[in-house]
This record gives sequence, structure tokens and C-alpha cells, in this order.
Amino acid sequence: MTSRTMDGCIKCGACVRECPVLLQEGQDRFPGPRRLAVEGPRFNEELSALRSPLELCTTCARCTAACPSALPLPEALVQVRRLLYREKPRPERQENMLANIDGTLRTVLPSGPVTELPSTGDVLFFPGCIGHGRYPEGITSSLSLIRAVGGRPFAPQGWACCGSPLEKIGDEQRLARLEAHNKALFRGFDTVVTSCPGCTVQLRKRYGLDPQHIIEHIHGSGRLRRSSFDHGSPPIKVALHSPCHLARVVGPHTLEMARDLLDMVPGVDVVSTGLEDDCCGGGGGVASARPDVAERMAARKVQAAVEAGAELLLAPCPFCVINLGRTGLLNVQDLTVFLASRLLKAEGIYSPIP
Repeated sequence: MTSRTMDGCIKCGACVRECPVLLQEGQDRFPGPRRLAVEGPRFNEELSALRSPLELCTTCARCTAACPSALPLPEALVQVRRLLYREKPRPERQENMLANIDGTLRTVLPSGPVTELPSTGDVLFFPGCIGHGRYPEGITSSLSLIRAVGGRPFAPQGWACCGSPLEKIGDEQRLARLEAHNKALFRGFDTVVTSCPGCTVQLRKRYGLDPQHIIEHIHGSGRLRRSSFDHGSPPIKVALHSPCHLARVVGPHTLEMARDLLDMVPGVDVVSTGLEDDCCGGGGGVASARPDVAERMAARKVQAAVEAGAELLLAPCPFCVINLGRTGLLNVQDLTVFLASRLLKAEGIYSPIP
């Protein structure tokens, strides 16, 4: 662990009080960030004793936001995972992910039709593994929105996983290989547009790029306005989920932008659930290591949206969309899919997945 994390903790308990996994699962199952990232390593506890609770951290960064010293507790916890997995095998679903990386350089294999990505253009778009392989409508919509604001999106041929899932489970060797592969493809481009907040954060942190999430890109263009959307669309009540990596790592401005964009769409009523900022449970490798925990966290959020009268739950993150959608309690869409579906069809830029 870094000395800043080890020595900077003042034992105030702020991270414990704010941790969504601890609040849901209880301290017996998940003792919290301080115990796992600071006290366990400091007092030389057997790493094997920390294995089960370490698998439950979603790396939502709520602990860092609450910490008066802003300690990088999720990063320190990932370092503990890295040490642990040098000696012990990973959960089966994570081993499957690693096999996919070794075979295809991507974490997931497509489960159906994928969106054809243009190979030339003036806006480099990085689709990300989960969007491209599991949520192609999100990719189609992102491409449509980039075109709607005047860009010609393209993806570099042979792109690989950004490496975020590997970092979260502590696989530095494969992570370095993916980064070297992608950096060669990205050479010469200072800005990349992404549809996945995890990719946005990873490209900023590890690649030295200045990536934009799709919400930042289309909002920042200033080219979308109320007249861009179909005034004949039926009214609808929606709830907006705040993805952890988008809101707390990319920045809270992204959710302000998302709300501005929804305000432009005629007939949309955004309802409050009271749990907008709560983690959906799908990040940090939890969805693959402990899907039962991820689904319980998702169900709590979706149920709150149902009780608030929402007809649709929107999330500007494909990973959150998939995890929230597993509950089956409410229709869940990526925000880009909803925005693109309400664009004026006369503009000829939106082509939904058949």
C-alpha cells in the first residue's frame, strides 16, 4: 500500500458510514474500506482471510469522496487484490474473462449481432468491450449522437479492452499488454470519445489521453437543442441513475450535462428516487465474482425508481444498464439510446438495432 493511504487514515469512520456494500451486506460480510485497505495490510493479516470481502468492493469511490483526507482507498484495495491473486485462483467467471482476453484481447465475447464500426472519420470513438459485446444499441446510439453534433465517428481497427476490468481484479501483466496494444492504435490522437465511464477513467489515468464521455462530447458541442428532438413523442416519466465512475471520477458535471440534455427532450419528466447516487453494484468485478450481491444492490435502486413512478430507468453507462436490467423490475436503457431514439428522424442519423 502507498504510505499516503497507510499513514493518512485518521480512523474517523467516514468511509465506513458511506460504503454502500457495508450498509447492505453488513459488517460481518464486508468490514469496509478502512479494514481492507489500511488495517488488514498494516497488521499483516493473512491475505487469504480477506479474500471473500475483497471480492465485494465495487470501487465506487464513495469512500474517497467521504474521506476528509481524500485517500485513494479503492486503489489501495485493488493493490491488496493484486497481492492476493498472486497466490490464489480467481472466481470462475473472472477466469473466463481472462480466457477471453487471451483469445480476443476483449473481456466479453459478443452474445449476438454487433454494431459495425466505421474505420475512418474525424472523431475517434472507443466502443468498449461491454458495450460492443453485450449492448450494441448503446454503440449505435453513440455513433448517431456524434453524427448529430457534426462529427464523423470511427473506431481504430483491432482495438482491445481498455484494461479497466483487469486493473480492478489486479492482473497487471495482462493489463500492460493491452495498454501497449491500444497505445499504438491511439498514437496521434489527443482526444477519444467513449460510451463507458470505466473506459473514460482508464484512458485518462493510464494512457495519458484526454477522453470525453459521450455525454460530455454531445453536450459540449452546443449543437443539440430542444428543436433537435421530436415534439410528437409520447410523454414519459424517467429516473436517472448516476454511474459511480462517471459522477465521482470523471466528475459531477457529467450528470448536470445529462439532466440538461433530458430537459431538451419534449415530454420527459425526470422523477426523483432518492437513490440516484447509490452504486448499482455492478463495478469493481463484483458482478462477475459475486453476482448475488450485485443483483441485490441493483434491485434496491430499481425498486426505488418503480416506487417513484418511473416508466424507464436511464443510466449513461452500459455496464450499469446491464446490471440494473438483470433485476427485471423495470425497463432500463442507456441515456444515449433514449436521446437518440427521440431525435428528429428526418435528420436521418438514427438507425436502431433491428
